[in-house]
Amino acid sequence: MPEDSIALKHLHSRWEAIAARPAVELSADERRSVEFYLADVQSQTSVEPHVQRWLRMVHELDQFVRTHSRLPLASAARPRPRTREQRLVDQLAYQRRPSTHTALVEYQRARLEALPGFQWEPQDDRWGAWLAQHQAFWNREQRPPRRRATDAQEASIARWVAHQRALERAGTLPADRRARLLAASFRVL
Repeated sequence: MPEDSIALKHLHSRWEAIAARPAVELSADERRSVEFYLADVQSQTSVEPHVQRWLRMVHELDQFVRTHSRLPLASAARPRPRTREQRLVDQLAYQRRPSTHTALVEYQRARLEALPGFQWEPQDDRWGAWLAQHQAFWNREQRPPRRRATDAQEASIARWVAHQRALERAGTLPADRRARLLAASFRVL
């Protein structure tokens, strides 16, 4: 098993206490989570193959983070290269899918969250940064950004705004983002 981070030590401590309780006191999710926990800390080989595969993926992520001090990043190249890093990116993207996320047991979700820098919605920070840039531009220039501006940054912000408006018209803008755009000091929608 890879060297533990503080978050992982806390996670294991919590699940050690849960695993010590009688099985009849545990919910179905907790019993299944205990299986993942025990396989994770004891490196059992007698567990189900899908549990072994999932933990192998998480241990590879642990090793990658320890080696590179970051989560794996997607390659901008098309088609995507068949590298170890890209495979880990794809596996994380699969874990983040709503259908997969809801099928994970509590231990699996918490184990992923113990990875340094892991987020379920990694695009939210980038989206928030775009909104902050838009608001800062308005505050500084006292006008909306223009898509045909000679300044590349201004044009990028204007394209981001146009994209948000297109998502709104199509009805595909997430409700939380819509609410943030409507609450912004300077008009987006």
